[in-house]
Amino acid sequence: MKRTSHRRSHTHGGQALVPALLFLLIGGVGLYVAFGSFQMTSAKIKLQNTADAAAYSAAVLQARDYNFSAYTNRAMVANQVSAAQVVALKSWIDELDNTYMGNPDTEQLVTTFADHPALWRTPKQRAHADIAPVRATLDALLPAVARGIGGITRALSDAQTNYHAAIFAAVPEVANDVAQRNQPDTHVTSGYFTSPRNAVQLAAWQTYTRVVTPAGNLDADHFADVVTDSTTLDRFVKARVSSRSVAPDYQQLDDSSARCPGGGRIAIRVAHVGGTQLRSDKKGWQSIDASTAHITITCIDTVDAAIAGHGGSANGDVSNFMTHPPFVAWSDWKGYGGYMNFGDPDSTQPGMNVPAAMAEQFTQGPGVSLDTANGGLLPYQDIAHAPLASEAPRITIEVERMAGTLVKSAGVGGAGRMRVDGGSASGAMRTLASAHAYFVRPSAGALDDGLAGALHDAGAWLREDGKTEYPSTFSPYWQASLASVSAEERAAAQAAQFPSDARATTP
Repeated sequence: MKRTSHRRSHTHGGQALVPALLFLLIGGVGLYVAFGSFQMTSAKIKLQNTADAAAYSAAVLQARDYNFSAYTNRAMVANQVSAAQVVALKSWIDELDNTYMGNPDTEQLVTTFADHPALWRTPKQRAHADIAPVRATLDALLPAVARGIGGITRALSDAQTNYHAAIFAAVPEVANDVAQRNQPDTHVTSGYFTSPRNAVQLAAWQTYTRVVTPAGNLDADHFADVVTDSTTLDRFVKARVSSRSVAPDYQQLDDSSARCPGGGRIAIRVAHVGGTQLRSDKKGWQSIDASTAHITITCIDTVDAAIAGHGGSANGDVSNFMTHPPFVAWSDWKGYGGYMNFGDPDSTQPGMNVPAAMAEQFTQGPGVSLDTANGGLLPYQDIAHAPLASEAPRITIEVERMAGTLVKSAGVGGAGRMRVDGGSASGAMRTLASAHAYFVRPSAGALDDGLAGALHDAGAWLREDGKTEYPSTFSPYWQASLASVSAEERAAAQAAQFPSDARATTP
């Protein structure tokens, strides 16, 4: 009995080893496949992250381009204001000196009616002696200052255009460099940025902004609107209204007149008006200052407005200072932005009821231009239309990685039915990513929006008037963000990777 039992135990020994080996084999195959699939999934995720980084870097360049345009546009606006101030100062000092030199008609009236003409002439002579060296210094200095301002403005204009062109040239190279820094075995698909697949998107970016040349154009202009805004120009430029009669005795007279029966008197007060305007054709600034002597003689019961002095100045091309010489048309008195009659507050129509001294200076012209080369408004970058959306055109980047670099561990790629498909086409794995610049300066009611909520201290970005500001190349509020890839771009990418003839022959 014992022998029989021993034989049965020996016959059934090791039966559990077969299922164990089978389970181990299946588990090994599963682990083998899972590891290979994990490498493919990891490669796809890393490639997408790399493409996102490359596209975002391109959008950063796009935002920098628009911000650079905004900073340079603002600098050029400031320079134009400075140029207007220089023109205004030249006109003002010339008129002041001319006024203290004396006008023959006024001097004749003083000689005829005033008992003590020295009360009028002595202060004028003293002031003229004081003003003469100041005018001589400014006459030597202001043209150089005007040319310097114009030269800087020209440099800013050229830098803006060149920087914009350089950004377009740099985007493919920068995106590729960022891709390779993220993954050395990846690169931006060669020629994709300028390929027919990207033509529509590239054209949208290229035409989003344009170079505008204001000078010589009579139409409305964004830059001219900004530079002539009432908050941009100071009062010295816009309207220099003042009294030339300064205590105790400058440019004023109150004297007895023996020529008047019964003890008459003669009184003189001098009023000054002047202003600087951007010409309607935007080719330069022009300025006129004029002083009028208001003379009262009691015995003849009259008040006479005589020319006391005048001066003028301009920059830019002044060869056609008047549109219709030798006649003065009403349009010649108009400047850009609603300005007219060079700051005279009493005239409500162009060229009508202006002081005689101002009309006299206008017919004489401004003299030699302070800056003939760069006096007018220079070319600048502006958004081509008036966009309401905050996003600039998207930039899409295609990044690829060669199939041979997808599996890092040798031998785990498998073969035959066990081979793990890397999902590559034409020997490479490719992916798309899009990004764009966007403009954000929220209004008070938009602080809870997702766009504004992403800002640090969003309240500090508000305009003083609380209004929403739309995208422009005059405010440096451009930032970069990733964007979704359009279905059309994905379809075009798939069609490029799997040609129709290849798809037709694929089993």
